[in-house]
Amino acid sequence: MRIPIILTALALLACTLEPAQARQAPTATTALAAPSDTLRLSLGQAEQLFQERNLPLLAQKSAIEASRAAILQVRLFENPVLTLDQNIYNHANGRYFDVSRNGQTFVQLEQLFQLAGKRNKRVQVETLNSQLTEQAYFDLLRTLRFTLRANMVELYYKQQGYQVLQEKTQSVQRLVTALDGQYRKGNIPLKEITRLKALLFQLGNQQLSLLNEIQERQSELRFLTHTPATTVLVPTLEEATLNAVTGGQLSFAQLLETAQENRYDLKAAQTQVQLQEANLKLQKALAVPDLTLSANYDRQSNFIRNYTGLGVSVPLPLWNRNQGNISMARHQVDQSQHLLAQQQLELETQVMQAYRKAQEAQQFYNSFDPSFRQDFNRLLEGITTSFMRRNISLIEFLDYYETYTDSMTQLLELSTNRLRALEEINYAVGKPVISY
Repeated sequence: MRIPIILTALALLACTLEPAQARQAPTATTALAAPSDTLRLSLGQAEQLFQERNLPLLAQKSAIEASRAAILQVRLFENPVLTLDQNIYNHANGRYFDVSRNGQTFVQLEQLFQLAGKRNKRVQVETLNSQLTEQAYFDLLRTLRFTLRANMVELYYKQQGYQVLQEKTQSVQRLVTALDGQYRKGNIPLKEITRLKALLFQLGNQQLSLLNEIQERQSELRFLTHTPATTVLVPTLEEATLNAVTGGQLSFAQLLETAQENRYDLKAAQTQVQLQEANLKLQKALAVPDLTLSANYDRQSNFIRNYTGLGVSVPLPLWNRNQGNISMARHQVDQSQHLLAQQQLELETQVMQAYRKAQEAQQFYNSFDPSFRQDFNRLLEGITTSFMRRNISLIEFLDYYETYTDSMTQLLELSTNRLRALEEINYAVGKPVISY
């Protein structure tokens, strides 16, 4: 009596173990949110939202405008200084604030003139500071774009992995439900139903762990695109396009040349050298005293009535000739040059590392047969048929089952790592030279 019952249960299992590509699988977002909370995005749409809404980028844009305002400020000339001195009480006539010809009034107008080109040198310094701010924006854009694209790819494949686990968990759950009643009747041994439940528990843990990783990627993408916390983002990437993309057509020399033209952290290091050199010129100019011209009018207190005069004042550079700041500026020039050489070395190292990593990932990916997934699905069907005919044991069947789940997970992880390696090339050269 037990064999027909087992065969009936196995027939039910065979119906549930259809290949993932042969039927419409439930999406990962079905378990996460209602359809109204789901936002499907292509990579281009995600980048557009990212550039329009990302708060750190918007903040850096404001910093650029502030740096440009600083240039405007240093272009302005010094304001003239007006000094007015009025006698409070005139003892001669007993009048307060006597502004008549018999009272005492002193008026002075002063204007500071900066010598040695200080104003132009300050403008040069602030211009270079503004360039550094702009370069910081583009370097931040490079970093955040890499994070966005990498998270989109990871989320896409993790959701596929979740679908695989979800399908297999549902299949095992149906099998456990079908055989549990037979176990209670004594038709199924305890070790078989226990082993199935252990597999179900294992799949459930894997599904929960992957779901947590999906939630982390979702949170990161929501932060980057500034979308509501209740929105579920679903990447709509084309599998054929992802499989076709490769960086094999690019050489290291081409990538290094592109990086030197487009890496804004390298440009910032170069600008930093120019800034320190401009600062050294400014500090030398500050050692030159500035000139102050003044026009004076004194009604009563000078040697003649209604005195008018022209004044010139200049500080004497006897002790303070800005020696300390000039010496410090020289050392800062040397420091910035060393940092530029270090940045150039880091750039070459990063490009080479990304290039080799992408090559290795692509070679490893190419070593797998593209039909591996379909072949494994057919193999699992054959194993299921053999198990139905009692040609293999339950333990052997479950081993194949676990191997299938692990292999699919690793295959999706391999695809993720390959595309991430290609994205690291884009990140290393500072420009999307590999697109999909």
